[in-house]
Amino acid sequence: MIFSNKYNIFILLIILIPMLTGISSAQDNIETKVDEYNNLRMKNEYIAIVINQNDNSKGRFAVETTGGAPYKESDKNKPLVYGRPNPWTSYTTIRIDGKNYIFGGETERRAGKDANYGDLIKEPVVEDNTIKSSYRINDILVEQNLTIVKSSTTGLYDTAQIKYKLTNNSEQDKNIGLRVMLDTMLGENDGAPLRMGEEAITTDKLFSKNELSNFYQAFDSISEPKVTSQGTLKGPSVTVPDNVYFSDWGSLADGSWDFDFNPGEEFIRKGGYEVDSAVAMYWEDNKLAPGESKTFITNYGLGGISIVPGLLSLGVTSPSEFIFDKPDKSFPVIAYIENTSDIEAKNVKASLNISDDFVVDEVKKDIGNLDSGAIRQVEWQVKPEGMDIYQKQDSTEFSVEVKADNTDSNNVKRTINLVGPPGLKTSVNVKDELIVDKGKIIPNPFTVTAKVENTGGSTLYDSYSEIVLPPGITLANYEKTNKYLGPVKPGEKIEINWEVKSLNVEGGFEYAVVTKGLHGYSQTAKEKINLPGLKPTVYFRTNKNPKNSDLITVDICAENFDQIKNMDLRLSYDEEKLKAIMVYPGDIFVKNNEIVNWNSPEIKENGIIQLKNIIPDNHSGNILGSIQFRIKEGNKLPLNWHQVFFTDSEGNEIKIDNIKGVFIDEEDIQ
Repeated sequence: MIFSNKYNIFILLIILIPMLTGISSAQDNIETKVDEYNNLRMKNEYIAIVINQNDNSKGRFAVETTGGAPYKESDKNKPLVYGRPNPWTSYTTIRIDGKNYIFGGETERRAGKDANYGDLIKEPVVEDNTIKSSYRINDILVEQNLTIVKSSTTGLYDTAQIKYKLTNNSEQDKNIGLRVMLDTMLGENDGAPLRMGEEAITTDKLFSKNELSNFYQAFDSISEPKVTSQGTLKGPSVTVPDNVYFSDWGSLADGSWDFDFNPGEEFIRKGGYEVDSAVAMYWEDNKLAPGESKTFITNYGLGGISIVPGLLSLGVTSPSEFIFDKPDKSFPVIAYIENTSDIEAKNVKASLNISDDFVVDEVKKDIGNLDSGAIRQVEWQVKPEGMDIYQKQDSTEFSVEVKADNTDSNNVKRTINLVGPPGLKTSVNVKDELIVDKGKIIPNPFTVTAKVENTGGSTLYDSYSEIVLPPGITLANYEKTNKYLGPVKPGEKIEINWEVKSLNVEGGFEYAVVTKGLHGYSQTAKEKINLPGLKPTVYFRTNKNPKNSDLITVDICAENFDQIKNMDLRLSYDEEKLKAIMVYPGDIFVKNNEIVNWNSPEIKENGIIQLKNIIPDNHSGNILGSIQFRIKEGNKLPLNWHQVFFTDSEGNEIKIDNIKGVFIDEEDIQ
């Protein structure tokens, strides 16, 4: 968190940048615009995500409230992550094989001034209600996606999802890490503690993965909080960090990975005299194979606390919904107790009252004496007795009661929705009807379709579908193996298409589509592709000539000729209607721009042309020869096979089925 007076005074620009506005009904009416400081802003009625588009610190972001929490006036237009007038104090570090790089453009400011940077690939732009930008860092593509999502405790779209996708485009394994550092701020207040579990954090502190609660929150008062912020660390929509550091902003700004960390030291900004807290989330030591991608997600925005003021003011928070995706999963209930009386509260106790379908280790918490003005917090981890609770009810109400020997008691009720895990139903099929025409599968490439439906009770986050193809079938050159689906909501249906091609194989081949999501979710659907066999084929192809020309060219085309070594072809034509002028070698007999194995054909009497050649090894192309004719008369000109004889390298004859002649008709003549 920071005080605004630590920054230089900026001159207000009097030239307004035109608004670029787009409104969507999804996610509570998202709007986007470019503000007077050239920031790209995406907002709804609760919060705004702001991203810097200037060359200095391009790609860095901030989070602010717009309307804030409903029915609260005190949290409108307040910073949650500092960024005025342009975001620069928060930044993200990508660690590649032990070397640190910062996402975005270079900066002239303190935060990351002397660090390493990558190359811009994609300027910040709003697509699908997401601010997207990307940089390339040493063959690693780093994509930043910023989206407004639901808070885990309010259930409203009042939270920024901060997502990074790293893809290894090199040919070697890479060891990667990620650090997201947020210059958190609570409106104008930089002195409020960061609260997680049963701790009020006011000094440098490190939490490892197994020590983390689901979220941390910050507020200035329980009886009358002006702004309540929340960072989500665990849950179905985020990636749990390996380590989380709470420290002063100055130390984290100066150290892009390792920094001046002093456990127990107050959040006094390094080099200054003011309280200035920040948080850094680390994901460390991730192996990234060539072509592999990894995604890291964290959420930060508004927090939901149910509050009843009193002499013992009481606030209770918990997730707005509980997802039954693991049998041993629990959810937190946290109570904040503030003594607003003028006397010390004696022997304070807090109790959780919840249905018998849930269990906690200790229903009653002894807080002890509580000084006037002091705030304490307690946490319960609540576990369901079994999965059948979800079948019996769709929500549950619980309450927290706080008592003291010498003050009035207080009670807060809160409801949590019970939802089932995500569940996908996937069907796959070949969309096109495959036929064989002139020795080729038509169409080729062809379309494979997967239809994915979430039949479960909750959203599957950060999902993608991957197609797995057998040998002999491959993706079209322009296709990707993985198709990103994003969050798939309950009841939502998505269709995914891949263009694939056959490499001249025959039979039934099993393929699969694997859909994966956050926290290890995986579901596989399998099906068979039946591919018809491709046999050696020859056919004529006539080439149209300019209008009024009396010349026409006929190509002798061949398909699937890999096993054929020798050919002896004779074709016949009507000498009264056609005159053979020249026979040219086809591209099968051309290698490195030179003609090989080509014996000049014989144009015999009685309308016979003979081509007798050895087919070159490893040839490419599909034309055996081209014949130029002069048209003497008529507009229906027959061209027929007189003899067709092919052998392999050992002299074995290879039969050609369904061989046909052709009529050179009036269209070809014109």
